[in-house]
Amino acid sequence: MWPFRKKQKTVAAAMMYSQVDITEAFGDHQRLGVNEWITTQPLNATSDDPESMGLPRVGADADAVYRVASTLSEIRESIPIPNDGVYCPVCHIANVDLDRLRTPCPQCGRPLLKFGWD
Repeated sequence: MWPFRKKQKTVAAAMMYSQVDITEAFGDHQRLGVNEWITTQPLNATSDDPESMGLPRVGADADAVYRVASTLSEIRESIPIPNDGVYCPVCHIANVDLDRLRTPCPQCGRPLLKFGWD
């Protein structure tokens, strides 16, 4: 008889997103200057099972949210993507100036992470 193993999710299957927040609409960044910030929304609020998609659970504390977002940002940072910006997944704000990557968030002081607009 074949030994049955519990089916495990692969890392790739668990990572459906490269960030934990989104903006309200595509192209939101086109109207922003380098000193302007836009509000973002957490993606986990749009899913019935966010953890299965590599997102933090709804209600996760700030440190847990930031840990997941930082891991995703490291992956995104390894790929040159035109027009990326930065964001804080805890304060839910984003900016178009990629030079701010890993500098302190103006609200909470955590290092800003890479954010994709499209």
